Amino acid sequence: MKSVQRYIALRKASIKSLQAFEAAYMHKSFAEAAKELSITASAVSHSIQALEEVLGTLLFERVKRGVTPTEAGARLYAVIRRSFSDIDEEMRAILDRSDKPQVVTIQCAPSFAAIWIMPRLPEFLLSHPGIDLRLWAVHAPPDFAGSGADIAITYGRPQASAGIRAAPIAADERYVPVCSPGLVEGHKLPLDPRQIEDFYLIQNDVSLTSWDEWINHYAPGCTNVVRGLRLDRAFMTLSAAENGLGMCVESTVLVRDYLQQGRLVLPFGDRGLPFKAHYLAVPKNKENLQTVQTVLQWINSWMSEDKATGTLSGSRIEASGKVGMSGVATRR
Repeated sequence: MKSVQRYIALRKASIKSLQAFEAAYMHKSFAEAAKELSITASAVSHSIQALEEVLGTLLFERVKRGVTPTEAGARLYAVIRRSFSDIDEEMRAILDRSDKPQVVTIQCAPSFAAIWIMPRLPEFLLSHPGIDLRLWAVHAPPDFAGSGADIAITYGRPQASAGIRAAPIAADERYVPVCSPGLVEGHKLPLDPRQIEDFYLIQNDVSLTSWDEWINHYAPGCTNVVRGLRLDRAFMTLSAAENGLGMCVESTVLVRDYLQQGRLVLPFGDRGLPFKAHYLAVPKNKENLQTVQTVLQWINSWMSEDKATGTLSGSRIEASGKVGMSGVATRR
């Protein structure tokens, strides 16, 4: 093909056809690509056929339940992804230098969102009127390409990716038993781990650890424990514990405010299971954007407060000997 003809042909490869190709490659399906782009599957198919005609080669093998990229398709996808990422990064950099309010989307585990982000959100929005912060509270693994998330706070280590930087949100995260002050009325704290048999235990069914692991580690001879509520969110188990319905074992990342405010105490002191459960993840092509940096610094400042004040502020309770009020969920 002559250079002029090649130029004319390549100019026919519109951005829309490249977007349709990228979506079809990611989903391995024209139908799923159509859903993402809010067009018909027929429109996706026609766009890709037009692109294949321009290039003079097949980009997909059509199979019964979808499509499979050819070698040429795989090579083209690699280039398109890099190019789209570069375009996205430059557009964000331009937005960073403009006066238009800029959107930063956080995908976050629901309990972390409820316990950490929501109480601190009003102050952040007042301090940064130029940032439109959006919060997506889900348990799903972060999909930075598909969801548009700029930052993710995950429960559980995110899947490794060369384009994503991820690190534990707190280096010393542990799982510790907590309960309401009233539940341990008349007891000298910290309790002996074997006294776990005197209380109802609240279990978080989606937790990365469990009461069984804590008991096996600290009270291996205890076989007469009684289980209470079974819930599927940490903020609900902590609420149940705060209301005197038993003890729960939860992350120090989540219980810090409860302890500092005296809403919960550490009945067994600082006995916990080391466990890195919460991770902060950000795409490398976004982490240097000013707005994303601002939000990251805001999130990291909470953990800095942790180091300054102490994650577990139960020493004052332990030193006081006994606590008052009446317990509810005790077997005595």
